[in-house]
Amino acid sequence: MSVAVGYVLTLAIGAVVLSGVVIGVGGVVDSQTDRAVRGELDVLGETAVANLESADRLARAATEDRPSSGIDPAVSVAVDLPTRVAGTPYRIEFGNESVTLRTDAPAASVEVPHAARLDVAPTSVRGGPLRIAYVDDGAGDGELEVTER
Repeated sequence: MSVAVGYVLTLAIGAVVLSGVVIGVGGVVDSQTDRAVRGELDVLGETAVANLESADRLARAATEDRPSSGIDPAVSVAVDLPTRVAGTPYRIEFGNESVTLRTDAPAASVEVPHAARLDVAPTSVRGGPLRIAYVDDGAGDGELEVTER
């Protein structure tokens, strides 16, 4: 076997081994990123739910303390959430049953149920600073509305 053929075979084997390592490590990195995103979404979902339930308790207490005073209770809770999760933007969907957080890359979704007793206006907002406010329609049927700050 000539030196040139041995050299070419050595380069080919090295390229195959190197590409195998790169592909294997890439899968591990993607898996770790996916787990990190899901973990962060879960924590942010719990934070959003805790603040939604706090606004619910405050609004119910405010309406029970002044049932016929003619003054609409003003309840607003500011929530500071990051705008990105593991470098990726995300959306938060609020509903009467749960709060759902989603990202597109990687595709991940986390749903966290809540125990708010007041109605929650169905809303989809970008991740980031939020405001949860009690809005009374004047007939005593108020709801919680979530907006971006």
